[in-house]
Amino acid sequence: MNGALVKSRFASMASSQRLGKPFLLWRELTSKVLLWTAGGTLFLSLVISLAELFSMLWKFLARNAPFIDILKWIGFGIPRHIVDAAPVAFLFAIVFILSEWHANNELEAVFSAGISLQRFVLPLLLVSMVLCAAEYFVTDRIAVPLLRERSTLQSEILRESDSRYAVPALMADKGKKVYTYRYYDEKKGRIYDISVIERDDSGALLRKISAKYASFENELWVFSDAIIYKKASDAWEFVAMPRFSDPAFNEPPASFMRPTMDVRFMNNAQLNGHIAFLKSAGLPAEEAEVEKQRRISFALTPLVVVGLAAAFAGRFRKSIFLLSLLSSLSSATLYYVAQMLASLAAKARMSSADLAIWSVMLLFAAVSALSYLKART
Repeated sequence: MNGALVKSRFASMASSQRLGKPFLLWRELTSKVLLWTAGGTLFLSLVISLAELFSMLWKFLARNAPFIDILKWIGFGIPRHIVDAAPVAFLFAIVFILSEWHANNELEAVFSAGISLQRFVLPLLLVSMVLCAAEYFVTDRIAVPLLRERSTLQSEILRESDSRYAVPALMADKGKKVYTYRYYDEKKGRIYDISVIERDDSGALLRKISAKYASFENELWVFSDAIIYKKASDAWEFVAMPRFSDPAFNEPPASFMRPTMDVRFMNNAQLNGHIAFLKSAGLPAEEAEVEKQRRISFALTPLVVVGLAAAFAGRFRKSIFLLSLLSSLSSATLYYVAQMLASLAAKARMSSADLAIWSVMLLFAAVSALSYLKART
């Protein structure tokens, strides 16, 4: 009796909008999916955070880490966990809501009113586009900087060396310029106690610049309290200048970080500069390239999710919650494993980063599009 009443209610709601756009149904579907997406994201983020905490707790206790520092360490990782969990939670929410409506005969009422599944989930496509933009923005502006702070805090708690500290020297422009310095301050963008040797193609010394520090301004390094040594005829001359700059010295600030720095701690601008430096220095850039392409492709995951959810729509009538969660996690695991294998292939130089990462993305996008177009309706 209840199923008949629900079906009658949805049928009247759908038939009243048959000639127009089913805004009431769209609003009902979208609100429920967003609610379950938010709940699923918080739940999965909590699970990931607890798993990370349990793996590190013994190290923190061994170092008598303050409780407030442990809480800060957990908090710094939450935005990243939310970004990772959101697509899975979005997939689960769509599958669960559509399956629940199918079990209650509500979905059949929608179909009987002449509204196809493809049309019914159109608002979710718009929501997925918003989620794509949010994933990319949050990763670049919030998650990555906080991960960097988390790495620094973890190094301080465990009294380990921070892998982000600068190396004492840098060769650029195929060895024509050699930078030596004491310390690179990433936050201020300054290099302290810096000396630069400039050489010609044969390796002969042309010029040397020494300065108290150098700041990166207008895409150039500006040397403060600089002394410039330059060869004139057979003698060397030097001149002191309060500020000195030359277009030849335009290495991106990312060049003065460790080449082995974890690329997960770089935002997109730093990552692009790091890639450019590695290529100009003739160093392997596969790992950085993979991270760049992975971030872009991962941001598009919510868009793929809608089509994958259509493949499971109306498949479950019993144990809806568990089966929806299982199907979502299985699909996500398959996608992440494929991305991991593609990343390993690119890092091993078996394929380019673009081809490896985007082949997986395009494969799942094709499956998603096919599932959406051929969905049971």
